[in-house]
Amino acid sequence: MLPSDIPASGATPSPEGSPLPGKKLDSWGEIASYLGREVRTVQRWERTEGLPVHRHEHKKKSTVYAYAGELDAWIKNRQPKDDPDADAAFVPDPDTVDAISTAGSVDPAAPSPAPAPITVPDEAPPGPPVEPPLPPPIGKRIAVASAVVAFLCLLSYGAYRWSNVRVVRVATQDKIRLVVLPFTNMSGDPKQDYLSAGLTDVITTQLGRLDPEHLRVIAPTSAKVMSGRPIAEIRQKLNVQYILEGSVQPVANQIRIDIRLIQTSDEAQAGSDSFTRELSNFLRVESDVAEAVARKMLATLPVASQPAVSHRTAPLGSVTAEAASKSSEAFLKGEILWFGRGDFQKSIALFEEAIHENPYNALAYAGLASATALIGQVPNDGMPPQEAKPKARDSAQRALQLDSRLAEAHAVLGNVAMSYDWDFPAAEKEFKTAIELNPNYTFAHEWYAHLLMVEGRFDEALAESGHVLELEPATPLFHVVKAEIFYHARRYDEAIGESLSIVTTHPDFVLAYYWLGCAYREKKMYPEAIATFERARKMTGDWPFIVMAAGHAQALAGNTVEAANALHKLAQMKKTRLVPDIYPAAIYVGLGKKDEAFRLLALAYQERVDRLVYLGVEPMADPLRSDPRFAKLMAKIGLH
Repeated sequence: MLPSDIPASGATPSPEGSPLPGKKLDSWGEIASYLGREVRTVQRWERTEGLPVHRHEHKKKSTVYAYAGELDAWIKNRQPKDDPDADAAFVPDPDTVDAISTAGSVDPAAPSPAPAPITVPDEAPPGPPVEPPLPPPIGKRIAVASAVVAFLCLLSYGAYRWSNVRVVRVATQDKIRLVVLPFTNMSGDPKQDYLSAGLTDVITTQLGRLDPEHLRVIAPTSAKVMSGRPIAEIRQKLNVQYILEGSVQPVANQIRIDIRLIQTSDEAQAGSDSFTRELSNFLRVESDVAEAVARKMLATLPVASQPAVSHRTAPLGSVTAEAASKSSEAFLKGEILWFGRGDFQKSIALFEEAIHENPYNALAYAGLASATALIGQVPNDGMPPQEAKPKARDSAQRALQLDSRLAEAHAVLGNVAMSYDWDFPAAEKEFKTAIELNPNYTFAHEWYAHLLMVEGRFDEALAESGHVLELEPATPLFHVVKAEIFYHARRYDEAIGESLSIVTTHPDFVLAYYWLGCAYREKKMYPEAIATFERARKMTGDWPFIVMAAGHAQALAGNTVEAANALHKLAQMKKTRLVPDIYPAAIYVGLGKKDEAFRLLALAYQERVDRLVYLGVEPMADPLRSDPRFAKLMAKIGLH
């Protein structure tokens, strides 16, 4: 065969010319697994629909086999319909009853079989410490998106259902570490890449909920960085024992999903599965894939593991399949933007669209809450806090009404309690609840680290930041949190070192320049601080947040003209966009004009600007600490 004859997927065709692998399947179980159906379904298709199954006749009974290429061609031409009622009424031939009960598929009339366990060493192979950050990161699409989100919402349930399976014990108390690499878009259409990205994000989230006591799942951003790298490198950089990878490929009106679990110690395949389903029948996809992934993963977890089941409130009304599909697609797109901090306004619009299509989509409410909470705080400044934070709280509470175990929603309630209500005990309670529900949810750890920082509990904040970096070792945002903690703890050299390591590998990450400039400024290295802030201004096109930082540094350096220019720039910006009063207040502090600074801080208090809660540990505020007005402001915020 010439190279030009090999399809883009890399699979060699069968004699029938199918683009999918032409391997031989030697049992009802293998046939059912390949087609992603139950044994009873494929047997019914063979009898009533002409599914191409061959037989070896023996004295007492026959055995069956089929060729993958023939099955693919039959699926493409016939496009058979799933019919659960017909499956339930179907009576198999006597010589195939045993096959049903032993084929490894889920049959309502037969007990669930135990999967073959994946052997795990008594001691998980230790990887080297995580290194500093690495360089960053259809109608058919709609149905696929629905399948992905819906099946992943049931992943925890699937794990619980299979939790009575005997599995190999893990002698070590260390967590098993797994990374979900971005699923491959096999369609050849780059416009569908967003779906594969969303699929990876949601799979990672749901696997993180599977058994957080024993399974630690690397977050999506770091997974994207390592995509395409050799397995040995992935193991070394992320310190993982397992890799989950997969692909999605539409075939006519069907969708094929392939998953593969790889053990990194010897690069051996620990398990795999394939599913072919009608695009319209995403409920069957969700069930089958959830159970398969759960079985594969439970075979690596301790016997005592019993993942919690999500407590979802039954819908009070019905949602059509089309509406659910549209809701899921909008949610996936919004999730990608929110995770990547790309466009909060657009992500909010997408979450609202998802909720409009399906008002019972708890994840969409949680996503809306998260994006709205962040757009209303520094440095995003896209919505006044008095508008954003109450909306975020309402959305989070609605999400919890629909799903009481959503860590994302509890984390948002913690964010609002800390940054808007200034109720720090309530914030800590919500963050701890979120982490207990899903220890792999990075933003709960990140926001909790901020609360600990605000309260001056720097060692605890650094420990919490360490938990984040275990999950996201290659994401600059979470390394910046560590630099910010060093800065507020007045460990300026460490803040500079951490920030420099970030800008070396992520030269376009603006927040790293901000904390680098702040640390330079506090060491009175004013030329270095000003140069760093000016570079950030050029990179951002003058974010108000960065204009403030540059103006404050110019003021401390004695460059009053430049500081005045920064004040003028902020005043001009305020005519067309939101500019919190805490920004010019900082510049006036640098200029030594305390009365004007306190006047603006009082306005910022009325605005409920979130950065006010950092004033207790913010070195920029040191010139104000001896003034009684500062103590009064801190008392009003709840900081003493």
